[in-house]
Amino acid sequence: MGKDIISSMPNEIIAMILTLLTFKEAVRTSILSRRWKNLWTFFFGFLTFDSSMKTLHMYRDRKTMKLKKCIRFVNRWEKFMSNLEHVLRSITSPSLQGLRICIDMGNPQKLADLIKFAADKSVRVLDLDFSYHFISPFIGVSDRIRNVLSLTLVQMQSLRNLRVLRLAAVDVDDEVVHYFLATCRFLEILFIKESRILEHLRVWGHGLRLKHLELVECKISHIEIYAENLVTFRFNCFQKIETFNLEWVPSLTEASFGGQYSCYLQSNMHDIVLHQLLSQLLVLNLELRAFDLVINKNFPLVKNIQTFLQGLHKFTNVKHLELTIPHVCGMELDRPISLLTAFPSICLLKLKFYRSRLGSLPMQPWVANLECEFPNLRELEVSGYKRDPSQIEMLTSIFENAPNLKKIAVDPLSAIHVHRSNDVKAWIRERNHESTMWFVDGLKQDVPPHVELLVL
Repeated sequence: MGKDIISSMPNEIIAMILTLLTFKEAVRTSILSRRWKNLWTFFFGFLTFDSSMKTLHMYRDRKTMKLKKCIRFVNRWEKFMSNLEHVLRSITSPSLQGLRICIDMGNPQKLADLIKFAADKSVRVLDLDFSYHFISPFIGVSDRIRNVLSLTLVQMQSLRNLRVLRLAAVDVDDEVVHYFLATCRFLEILFIKESRILEHLRVWGHGLRLKHLELVECKISHIEIYAENLVTFRFNCFQKIETFNLEWVPSLTEASFGGQYSCYLQSNMHDIVLHQLLSQLLVLNLELRAFDLVINKNFPLVKNIQTFLQGLHKFTNVKHLELTIPHVCGMELDRPISLLTAFPSICLLKLKFYRSRLGSLPMQPWVANLECEFPNLRELEVSGYKRDPSQIEMLTSIFENAPNLKKIAVDPLSAIHVHRSNDVKAWIRERNHESTMWFVDGLKQDVPPHVELLVL
C-alpha cells in the first residue's frame, strides 16, 4: 500500500488543496481519517450555504398537506440556521474568498453577526439572499420579518476588500449604498433586490470601479448614475419613476429594463435622451409586464399598438436582444413582434416566455406582422415555450425573416427561474426536459431544413 503523502503535508498546504474543492466536498474529507477530521476548518475558499433546493422540493410536494409542509419548513429552517452558526464558529482561517447564504426569510437577529464574520474574514464576495420562495401561509409572516442593514451596523465593520456585494430581501437605504461605494474601493458588482427603504439612489464617486449594477424589485423613484466604468446595468423596479438620469456612463454596453421603466421606455423611444442611451448598447433585455401586452381601457397609460409602431427608431448597434414575455395560451403577441422591428441588426435573439395571470383576454385570431428582415440573426434561444399557436406563429414569422439563422435552442428553464442557483436550475432543466422535447416536436415542421434545432 502506497504512502499517504497528502496527509503528511502541513495544515497550510492541505488548506490550499481543500480550497480547490467546494465547501461541501471539503467537509466530506473529515471522514477520511482522524488526521482529516477537523482540517476542513482551515478552508479559505468560497463558503456557500444554500437551502433553495430543499425549499423547491418541499414546494413541489403534492402529497403533503400545507400544515405538515409548514412544520417541515420550520424544522429545516431551524436546522439550517443551527448548522450555519456552528460552521461559522468553527472556521479558523484568517480570510475567505466569499460567503453566500441563501435561506428563506433569514434571521434579522443574526444579521449583525453575519456582517461581522464577513468583515473579520475579509471576504471579497458577500451574497445574502433572504428572499421568500415558500408557500402562502408564511407570506404575511415574511412581510413582517425584515432584515435591515443600517448605516450604524455597516460603519462598525470594515468590508473594504469587497469586490462583489449581493443583497436580496435585505433593506438598505441610499446612505448605506453610498457608504459601500465610498469605502469599498474595489467594489465592481452591486446587486440589490427587494429593499423596501431604497427610494433615492445616487451612484457616483471619484475613482468608482463599479462595473455591474442591478436594482430589482426596489421602491426606487429617483436614480442618478455617474459611473464611467459601468458596463452592465439592470433596472427592474415597480415604483413610478420620477427621476432617471444616466448622466455619465460611457462604458455601458449592456442593459436590462423591467417594471415601470420598461413600460415607459417602450412607449417613449423617440425621446432623445433614451435614444442616446439605447444607441450605445450592444446587449438589451426588456422584461415586459402583463399590461404592456394587453390593450384594455383599464390601462389608459399604455399606448395603442398602431401608434407605437409608427416611426420607431432603428437601433442597429444592438447585437444581442432578450425579450421576457408574460403569456397565456392564445394571447396575441403583436407588441413583442412590433418591438423586434426596432432591432434589425441582432445576431442573437432570446425569447423568454413565462405564464402570467392576465385576466380576461381577447382570444382573436391574429397574424404576426414582422415587416423587416434580420440578415445577421444566427442564433435564436427560446425558454418557456409551450407549443402554443401564438408562440408558434411568432417563431415562424422570425424563421421566415432570418435567412441566415443557424441554430434554435429551446431551454426547459422558465424565465422565472433564471436567477436561481445553478444546482436548482440544473434540476429544473432535467425535470422539464421530456415535456420540452414534446413541445419542440410541434415546431419541427416549421423550422427551415438548414437550421439546427436542439433542447438544452
